[in-house]
Amino acid sequence: MTVDSSRNRRRTLKLLKGTACSLVVIFLCWQVWRVRDGLGDSVSSVGWSAIGVATGFTVIAQLPSFLAWRLLVAGTGVRLTLSDAAWIFFMSGATRYLPGAIWPAVTQAALGRKIGASAAKLMATGLATVVLTALSGGLVGLLAVPRLAADDPTWWLMLPVLLSAAAFMLAPRLLGRLFALGQRLLRQGEQEIALPARRTSMGMIALSVLAWCCNGMHAAIIAIALGAPVMSAVTLGVGGFTLSAVAGALSLTPAGIGVREVVLGLTLGVLLTGPNLVTLLLLSRVLTTLGHVGVTLGVLGLLAGNRLTKRRQSSEEQRMEESPDALSAS
Repeated sequence: MTVDSSRNRRRTLKLLKGTACSLVVIFLCWQVWRVRDGLGDSVSSVGWSAIGVATGFTVIAQLPSFLAWRLLVAGTGVRLTLSDAAWIFFMSGATRYLPGAIWPAVTQAALGRKIGASAAKLMATGLATVVLTALSGGLVGLLAVPRLAADDPTWWLMLPVLLSAAAFMLAPRLLGRLFALGQRLLRQGEQEIALPARRTSMGMIALSVLAWCCNGMHAAIIAIALGAPVMSAVTLGVGGFTLSAVAGALSLTPAGIGVREVVLGLTLGVLLTGPNLVTLLLLSRVLTTLGHVGVTLGVLGLLAGNRLTKRRQSSEEQRMEESPDALSAS
C-alpha cells in the first residue's frame, strides 16, 4: 500500500465516520424538535429530588471504577500511592471525551512515566481495563434481555453475544487469547499483556459490575419518576443503559455521543415514548457528564491543593533550617 493510498483511505474513513456522527446528531435533534411541546412538562414531572438522587448514583459509580482500575494495576506489579493512582486515573478519564476508547490507556502510560512507573505495564493495564469493563458491561446487560424479549422476541438474539462475554470473563484462557488477538491487531506484540491472578481479575470484575449498576440506576430513577413500573425500570434502566454505554464506547465517537442515545432509546422505548423518552435520553447524558466531570474536578482539585500545601510546608521547613545557619555565620 503506497503512502498516497493509505492517506486517501484514512481520509475516506474519517469522512465516513464524520458523516455517520452527523447523521446521528441530526436524528437526535429532530427527535427533540418533534416532541418539543411536551418536553418541558416531562422535565418538570421528573422533579429535582429524583434528579438529585440520579446524579448521586453517577457520582458514586466513579469510586468502584477507580478501585477496579487500581486493583488491576496492583495485580500487574505496579505500586502506586493512593494520591498518584487517583491523579493518573481521574486525569486520564478526561480523555474519554475524545474519539476512541484507547486514549485513557495512552494517557495513563504517559502520566505514569512522569512518576517513575512502568509506562508499558500501565498501557497494558489500561487496555485490559477497557476489555474487562466492556465484558463486565455485557454481564450487566443480561438484566435487560428478558424484559426486552417479552416485548419483542428478536431480542433473544442478544443472549448468545452477552453470554459469550460471560465466557471470556470466567475463562482465563479465552481472555488471554482475546488479549493476544488485540495485541496483534495493535501491533504491540513486544509488550506482552500478562493476565493478573484469577482472584485479582474476579475482584476487578465485581467492582466493574458494581460501577455499571450504580451508573445505570440514574436511568432507572428517571424512568420511575416518569411513571414506569419499578421492576421493569430497574432492569431496563441498569441493563439498557449499560448496553448503550458499551455500544457507545465501541463506536469510537466522543463519549459515545449519539450511539449511546440510540441504543438507550431502543431499550427504554419499551417503557417510555414521546417526550418522556426524549427527556430520559437528554437527562441521562447531562447527569452522567455532570457526575463524571464533577468528581474529576473535585478529586484533582483536592490532590492539587494537597500537593501545594506540602510544597509550602517543605519550603517553610527548609527556610527554618537555613535560618540558624545564617545567624551563626553572621
